[in-house]
Amino acid sequence: MNISMTPDEIQQQPFFHIPFWRAPEDELFTARARRLNHLARTIAVADSNWAHYLDLLAAVCLAQEDLCQKLTVLKPVIKADVLPLSPDLIDQYAPSWPQLFSHLHQAIHTRLTPTAQRVWQELLALPLSEQIALLQRARIHDLTLAEQDYTIWLNALLQIVYTRAAHELHEEQITPSAEIGFCPCCGHDAVGAVIIGQGELAGLRYLHCDLCNSRWHSVRARCSFCDHDHDLGAYRIETTDNEVLAAAEAECCPQCHGYRKRYQLEKQQNADPVADDLATLALDVLLSKDNWQRGGVNPFLLMA
Repeated sequence: MNISMTPDEIQQQPFFHIPFWRAPEDELFTARARRLNHLARTIAVADSNWAHYLDLLAAVCLAQEDLCQKLTVLKPVIKADVLPLSPDLIDQYAPSWPQLFSHLHQAIHTRLTPTAQRVWQELLALPLSEQIALLQRARIHDLTLAEQDYTIWLNALLQIVYTRAAHELHEEQITPSAEIGFCPCCGHDAVGAVIIGQGELAGLRYLHCDLCNSRWHSVRARCSFCDHDHDLGAYRIETTDNEVLAAAEAECCPQCHGYRKRYQLEKQQNADPVADDLATLALDVLLSKDNWQRGGVNPFLLMA
């Protein structure tokens, strides 16, 4: 006899533990590369240029995985009232940055356009102090207009260090943030969310960080921006046979008029909030027409 329970019923079971925080998946960048390649094939007929871009990002992800595995890890220092992965992490990894810059470029240089090659040559020519200053500004989305061309590459490098460092943390070291939509590990705004598709956690919402790639539980009935708990909507494109769009929804709050994308893992178990965001822009276009305000920054979206 099969007995099904709602997420609320599961939570009320004695001794049931909902992990508040989940470390990045092993080989996350490799899985993301596979997803990006798949998404590129899915949209290739409709938009070959965008498909080519997704393939480039897949190559970036494979390089990230390789560099992440080789990175000499520094044990995060946990301090009271300070994020476990604070901005100081960039300075702490100062000896590693020259090699990370160089090796990431080497891994992808044959795929770069002449313009992107020029941007990389500018980055590689900078002294370490200026590279670190750029990384610090990129982390808080504070690059100048003249520096915007660096955004993709700087964030790809930051993801390597922050994701690897997050692997060294444990759930008990992470405390909830006062702002529920911001990562309790590194402080970044969630790029999106997933709804767990199976197991004891089925139906629960986990927000996803684009920087350290960790996830944290957030009560699904509350807005992840303003914590409003009434009349939240889930918008999707209903009339589509597109497997990517079929799993994508937008959580919309009538109070703050913000929305954040989420992905139903029951419908698409390989959905990745960073990768799938780039293949579900039709949803953003429709919501923008009704003046909904997008939440969550995807650094790879800027190179459209």
